[in-house]
Amino acid sequence: MALDPRPGERVYQEIKQAILSGELVTLQRLDIDKLASQFGVSATPVRYALAILAAERLVRLNTSRIYQVAFWSERELRELYQWRQHLTKWALQSYAPESPSALSPDTDYAAAYLAMMGHIDRNANTEARRAGRSADERLQQALRAETDALPGAHEELNQIVASLDRGGAVLANKLRRYFDRRISHCAVIRSAAHAKAMPNNGG
Repeated sequence: MALDPRPGERVYQEIKQAILSGELVTLQRLDIDKLASQFGVSATPVRYALAILAAERLVRLNTSRIYQVAFWSERELRELYQWRQHLTKWALQSYAPESPSALSPDTDYAAAYLAMMGHIDRNANTEARRAGRSADERLQQALRAETDALPGAHEELNQIVASLDRGGAVLANKLRRYFDRRISHCAVIRSAAHAKAMPNNGG
């Protein structure tokens, strides 16, 4: 009899949301038996969920064959920012300038970033939007660390949002500077993300 995929899909969605929300932090151990007990399922749906999350690079197996929330190396983080920058340049080719109604200066930094990128990506092709969402998911822990690592990060984001209704070279240049700054400060962003995660890594 084929495995009913629904428990695995539910567990996958629950664990993924916990990672994206920061409830599960970088390097946190993901014990299969504990997760199975938590979700009221056998170990099989948990393994199914973790295998998908590993393919999405949100979790990884460490050298002891234990699953952990993924944590990028400095090089991986740099390449991830570079990839998101490239995807953003691609999306700008089809971007129609418009002021987003759902963004305000008081919006949480990570939420504001995601809303801004979704706004920029809205006219991009399906492949580019999917790749952008995937990159943003992998950047979640970095986004939560950026305001600690980069002075003025929120104001920098607000300035880009203020340029969304202008588009063109003004918006493109601000986005280039935004990503270039993060690409050149990957070490300090990674260090800040690690510091945020430290109290919970043994969870």
